[in-house]
Amino acid sequence: MAVTHYRPKLHKRLILTHTDYTVYSVNALTVRNAAKPDEEFGNFATCDDFPDLIPKGEIWISEKIAAREGVFFIANALTQLARQAAGATDKAYDDGIQVEQQLREKINGVAFRDGKPHKHVPDEIYLEAYITLPDPQGPVEVWLIDGNLARSYYKTDYTEGGHGYVYPWVPKPQIWVEDGVDHREIPYITAHEYLERRLMRDAGLGYDHAHEVCSTVEFDLRKNAPVKQFLASGRRKIHKRDLPRLTTPEIFDYVLKHYVKK
Repeated sequence: MAVTHYRPKLHKRLILTHTDYTVYSVNALTVRNAAKPDEEFGNFATCDDFPDLIPKGEIWISEKIAAREGVFFIANALTQLARQAAGATDKAYDDGIQVEQQLREKINGVAFRDGKPHKHVPDEIYLEAYITLPDPQGPVEVWLIDGNLARSYYKTDYTEGGHGYVYPWVPKPQIWVEDGVDHREIPYITAHEYLERRLMRDAGLGYDHAHEVCSTVEFDLRKNAPVKQFLASGRRKIHKRDLPRLTTPEIFDYVLKHYVKK
């Protein structure tokens, strides 16, 4: 495995060992910045998910949510690894999700709704109004939300962000970004989610295609590629104040031309 030089620091810290596996907390921002495939790092991962990044026998958990939700992710990961070791690879992911979901119900005391929306989203989901984007079809509210509750109520493997064109439990005029991400990542995740919903709504892309496109756009924004010129000049990072420019036709047309219609 090649040596990776991380910026900012990885902050890799031991949490526990269990039989053949060792669990560490890491800075998820650093992982997602490391390389394009690693941008998909979510709440936790193993060597099977990122073989060029995570050593065999290790489980990595995002440090921001390790204290509150680490027990759930560890149970999920160990279940998946046990199923894979037994040769039941086709069932490993689903079995891990099931174990995590059941553990969440018992510990958090929140009944799992399996994606069924509430008539009114519970107030405790919303933590902070982040920004309102002037979308051509009406304002889009970006909210910082309680990721633990979203995973406990709606989707066990929910991570980072989402919007109502993918998840029926997110109101259509909103984008959700969970509190488990580094504050420096929020502008990039918001850009991903906003452009993804535009591609689905206005360009007719299915979710898988739109997500793949926007994962590439997000990584390119992080790495100061040409697409970033529409939001911020020079080499500076994207900030919250830059995000209203996401709604301009110039960046959407650029994404269509250079990322969708290659």
